[in-house]
Amino acid sequence: MTEAQFLEGLSYAEDNFKNEQAPHLHVDKKLIRERFNLDGKKILDFGCGMGGMSLWYATNWDCEVHALDIDGHHINVAKKLQEKHQASNVTFEKRDILEKPLTEQYDMVFLNDVAEHIPLAILGQILEQLGYSLTTGGSIFVTYPPWRSPYASHLNHVIKTPWIQFFPKGYVDNLIEKHNHPLVGDLEGDLREAYDGLNHLTHEKISKLAKGAGLKQTYRKSHSIVNRVGPFKNLNLRVFPLDFLVTKEFLELQKA
Repeated sequence: MTEAQFLEGLSYAEDNFKNEQAPHLHVDKKLIRERFNLDGKKILDFGCGMGGMSLWYATNWDCEVHALDIDGHHINVAKKLQEKHQASNVTFEKRDILEKPLTEQYDMVFLNDVAEHIPLAILGQILEQLGYSLTTGGSIFVTYPPWRSPYASHLNHVIKTPWIQFFPKGYVDNLIEKHNHPLVGDLEGDLREAYDGLNHLTHEKISKLAKGAGLKQTYRKSHSIVNRVGPFKNLNLRVFPLDFLVTKEFLELQKA
């Protein structure tokens, strides 16, 4: 990772941390504030990336945050951001829980925009282990853009075309090659690797995996483009073809 990439990652993570209106997180933050009081809670931020949300939890509530990611570059950025903002109630760790299983117990586990990056077979194993790590009454809160989302390709910041994932593969591949550039991640080092690493996650797929992991769904919100209009702010669009307007899914899971 170059110095320029490191600084780019630091700037991005800090915006995710400090900016309540961060483009892909403002709905998440609003919903988390409405649903949860994290004071006194022990939190696992699983797949924490560069730590923006980890620090957001740690500085908005009197809680203890354990933040894990398998990408060393992400963790290096997160630790630098933590140092800058002197947050003592968060611990960042590079860790693969399938190689080093969790032994700790948590009141809340967050998976913010990470589930769609994990191969489905592995995601099921991870959900099972996260379920084991919950305290009595604890919850797992998962947020992700479903594959039918206009922004699910993770390419929109460079290829300004919604639903590009449904265009002909050759056309998409050519666009990715044209716009390809290095990313901060160690494991997803460029745009090509990031796109190829997506698991095409849908509610049906994650529901099946959660059930297999001994978890039950206790809450679901399907946030869509129409929710931006006042009268429709609480409308959940889940019926084909209106589900193509859903930009992010929010799920709360608990032990069955």
